[in-house]
Amino acid sequence: MCSRSSAHDREAPGPEGVEVKRGEYKKMGLYDFVRRDIERFHAHPECLGYLAFAFSLNLSTTGSAAGVGSGDFHIYRGIRRREYARLEAIEQSAEEERLNQEFQERQRQLDALAEAKTARRRMKRQKKKLKRLNKRTQLKTTDSNEKVESGSDSEDSQHAD
Repeated sequence: MCSRSSAHDREAPGPEGVEVKRGEYKKMGLYDFVRRDIERFHAHPECLGYLAFAFSLNLSTTGSAAGVGSGDFHIYRGIRRREYARLEAIEQSAEEERLNQEFQERQRQLDALAEAKTARRRMKRQKKKLKRLNKRTQLKTTDSNEKVESGSDSEDSQHAD
């Protein structure tokens, strides 16, 4: 247990090493106050009441409306608005990219279906064309065969006369 009375009753060195008795007061600066507190702590280390802990002031209050001026709040609002707009633009571009990917995939599927359908129709047209050409060539060959046969018959009939 620390006794404060003993610390106050004894003589303590004042500024510039001058002994100051109880009841006498000298002007002390910040350095003198700190030196006095350190000396008191060394005299009675078990008693921490002599040390005055410094109050730490947090000066970065950006984003809070408490303890700042209206200008800082408007700056904070502007920063927040721009950040939300940036995030919204990122989300919107991601959504557009997703929709574009879906569209491209759907377009590839439709193109593949259209290509398959076109290939089937092309094959059908080519078969039809081949049949038509084969039919013509058959008709020509049968006509020429008939002409040849009929021509030989007509020659026989002319010789028979």
